[in-house]
Amino acid sequence: MKKIGIIGFGTMGEAFATGLVRKHPELRLVAFDQKPERLTIAAHTQGITVARTPADVFSAADLTIICVKPQDFAAFADSVRESSRGKPVVSILAGKGIQALSEALATDQVARFMPNIAATKGASFIGVSFHPQASPRLHEDALSVASALGTGMEIPERLMSAITGVSGSGIAYVFQFAHALAQGGVAAGLDYKTALAAAIATLEGAVSLLKDGTHPIELVSRVTSPAGTTIQGIRALERAGFTATVMEAVEAAARKATEFEA
Repeated sequence: MKKIGIIGFGTMGEAFATGLVRKHPELRLVAFDQKPERLTIAAHTQGITVARTPADVFSAADLTIICVKPQDFAAFADSVRESSRGKPVVSILAGKGIQALSEALATDQVARFMPNIAATKGASFIGVSFHPQASPRLHEDALSVASALGTGMEIPERLMSAITGVSGSGIAYVFQFAHALAQGGVAAGLDYKTALAAAIATLEGAVSLLKDGTHPIELVSRVTSPAGTTIQGIRALERAGFTATVMEAVEAAARKATEFEA
């Protein structure tokens, strides 16, 4: 790849640009958005070329990332089909399966991404699926692009809804848990600012330990002393159905993601 195209420069389009400039400074970027003012700063600070039309992006780029809104996709595809024909494409559109993307854009060189909001910090997990006819080159290039947003992992498309439940939507459950920890701290006597800082530091510490590859339950056992404070807290969580509730939240989001593709 020498030039990457980005169509749609909202939060995720900008995240791609920032990550690619940081991780692959040798690449050139060309982008389009219906609101050109979104690209003004990026053009000056990141050297992005601003295209006049989406078709111009396809014509100029070796690979194009589509970040348009799902409800705008049909009209968008109609306007670019001749330019996108046979071209390598990455899509982040929720509810748009690979086959539908392939037919609408007249190309079988399609990769589908499922990132989450942490992509804006280069810290997202990204599920990556490919069209059966996608070339080895597209596999390599798409995973390289995914690495600019965090950690990319190839998965079968049939599991994309599960990734939505665990990662795409799951990050919101982590935010909710952080708030709940902080609220618990307030109930125990801390002010919210202090409690939230402690909760965030605790989450960061937990993640650092999990990244070593140790099983979560082993880590739980290490900090759970007989008749101690932690086991009392865990019992309170499980009495309220903590594990089952989180599992149900993931499954509910996955089911909804599947419905979008029906």
